[in-house]
Amino acid sequence: MKIKQGGFSLLEILVAVAVLALSLGVLMRIFGGGARLSGLADNYARAVVIAESLLAAADLEIPLQPGETNGNVDETFHWTMRVSPYQNEEYVPFAENLPIAPYLVELRVNWEDGDEPRSFELTTLRLLSNQSRVSNF
Repeated sequence: MKIKQGGFSLLEILVAVAVLALSLGVLMRIFGGGARLSGLADNYARAVVIAESLLAAADLEIPLQPGETNGNVDETFHWTMRVSPYQNEEYVPFAENLPIAPYLVELRVNWEDGDEPRSFELTTLRLLSNQSRVSNF
């Protein structure tokens, strides 16, 4: 009488190891992608905070005048603030006689995510005094 021995054959073990390797590869990609997206979200959140704080400090610490101003925050983030007269399509009577004028303030924060450039931009309107118009009064 022949006795059967329990266990797995070599072929069954090789198939199980191959399935395990494929499963672990897929899981590593899923978790690696989640960590990358988490880092990207963190950089976007930092860019938003930087942009909001620079706009809040505008005209207090950074003089607001028509033109372009730029700077760096850390070694990662670079910002550019562009101030230009606001071009309104509607005519406002006596606007040229007012001591203030609306200006468009655009703030862009740039950074590198690996080899890919990223940016975040905020735009707002600010009322600035126009010195040339004020001296005419």
